[in-house]
Amino acid sequence: MSIPLFFRDDSFLQPMEVTLPDGIAVVTQKFYDVRLEDLREIFDESFHTLAQTRPAGPGYAMYEGDPTDVFDLTLGFPVDAPVDTVDFGDPDNPHDIANEVFPSGKALIMSHIGGFDGLGSAWEALMEVHEANGGSTPRATIEIYVNDPSSTPQEDLRTDLIALY
Repeated sequence: MSIPLFFRDDSFLQPMEVTLPDGIAVVTQKFYDVRLEDLREIFDESFHTLAQTRPAGPGYAMYEGDPTDVFDLTLGFPVDAPVDTVDFGDPDNPHDIANEVFPSGKALIMSHIGGFDGLGSAWEALMEVHEANGGSTPRATIEIYVNDPSSTPQEDLRTDLIALY
């Protein structure tokens, strides 16, 4: 994987301020008015489809809005170059695959090691640091799924959490 979305092989054991780089090409699918109970089905279908685009790094999810209520969701993977989106999906489908650029700018990042059931408390810890530093509501929150849950033991999963200012 030649274009990782994370910035180092080691986990971010403590929250760290970073500047997300410009120009990382990604292929995405967008979903609107999503609720938490919709995530499993959306992730399963979308990541299966997006994986056919020959990703160059780990998958991610970007949440815009209140992730405990109704929010917009973008799922994606970095790619080496834009893909021919005509090869994927239905032209009349509102969830078509699109070529985009990963968000850039100031962010706070921290890694969560373990199963997805621990993400809520990890997000709380990250957001406490963000608020203590005087941070306002993030533009978006992003989860980067550094390793594949189908081939990694749950206790070894790494998810990098990003609050984008």
